[in-house]
Amino acid sequence: MDILRDKAGLEFKRDSQAKVVIKGGELVIERFYPMNLLQKLSLQKESVEDWREMVESIMIDWNYDGAVLQPAVVDIPGKDDLVKGAFKVPEDAGTIRVKITDLLSESWEGSVSHG
Repeated sequence: MDILRDKAGLEFKRDSQAKVVIKGGELVIERFYPMNLLQKLSLQKESVEDWREMVESIMIDWNYDGAVLQPAVVDIPGKDDLVKGAFKVPEDAGTIRVKITDLLSESWEGSVSHG
């Protein structure tokens, strides 16, 4: 591939981004941007109304130890359903680790402190 001549076919791998907050006792995923999937969709001229349409699964560990993700919540929707995007936080939650996997099986992971 000649990069200068074939710019239209050039794709850059980019990390996903997300905004996860705690509001009113719930862990809320406000936004999720799976950059590589969004890039593919824009090349195909497809638009997405709701970030949840691009998510394959969400896993939540309410007491992340910093090493091993041990999800207490696994949200894998059925064929015609979407992930929830909001989850009740247990009283004893500590460092909360969230893993979001998009339809290309690429993942974003991040932590939120509770309390």
